Amino acid sequence: MKNFFIQSLSADESRISAIIIGFFITLLFAMYQYVSTGSIDENAKNLLTTFVYVIGGVHVSQHVKDYVLTRNQAGAFKSKSSEIDK
Repeated sequence: MKNFFIQSLSADESRISAIIIGFFITLLFAMYQYVSTGSIDENAKNLLTTFVYVIGGVHVSQHVKDYVLTRNQAGAFKSKSSEIDK
């Protein structure tokens, strides 16, 4: 089973999956805590907020990387060393 996950998910996808699983576990805990006590602990709120920021940040950085790579393949970004060699 472990080999299946390693072969089917790249390193980035497996890290994101672990973050999302952690988010949902924390969310379930916060929902249970709200139902049982009527409030959510401040630490659980902070953890949920952190998970949202991390997931959003990973997606933004992925889009920036894709943009830079496509621009680089189109020849928009040239290194200074290639200009000096000419």
